[in-house]
Amino acid sequence: MKKSITMLLSLAAVATFAAPVVAQAQVSNPLKFAIFGGAALPSGDVKNDLKTGYTLGGAVDLRAPLMPVGLRGELTYSKLNAKDNQGLQNVNMSDAGGNLNAVLWMPSAGTPLTAYLTGGPTYAHISANASDSGVNASASENHFGFNVGGGIDFALSGLSTRLDVRYRQISMGDGNGSFKTIPITFGIVF
Repeated sequence: MKKSITMLLSLAAVATFAAPVVAQAQVSNPLKFAIFGGAALPSGDVKNDLKTGYTLGGAVDLRAPLMPVGLRGELTYSKLNAKDNQGLQNVNMSDAGGNLNAVLWMPSAGTPLTAYLTGGPTYAHISANASDSGVNASASENHFGFNVGGGIDFALSGLSTRLDVRYRQISMGDGNGSFKTIPITFGIVF
């Protein structure tokens, strides 16, 4: 009889502490949206020709409550100016594309930060643009590649925010090497 009462009290205590977590998981929306922006650092061979640029984008996360693994789809745009314009007014490269990533959220009990690792395939529309005295010229190609990285989700002044660092490599094909960047972004999640 004494063991039964002790067991019932233990179960009641566990249920008291677990109830808010389970209730939050049940009402938690599995879809999260984000907008982000930041620096696009050239890497590899392209860092000899391009300056640090910017990147902008949006993302949608699909994560079932209490699951550490989910999916993230992203649309991105990056632009990097050339270091040497070769006498032209403006020379730059832009990259418009998307990522389809798996995301592994790390356990974060007791902290306001949630770290994650992410990676997956990338599609990119790469454009080289030049202009001088009102004359514009451009060339563009579509290519695939990959991206890997990580980041942290955290609360900042009542907002859900995200800091993310990636390595993104686009294969240019035909022995032309690859277009490599390191986007470092800050985003707002809603």
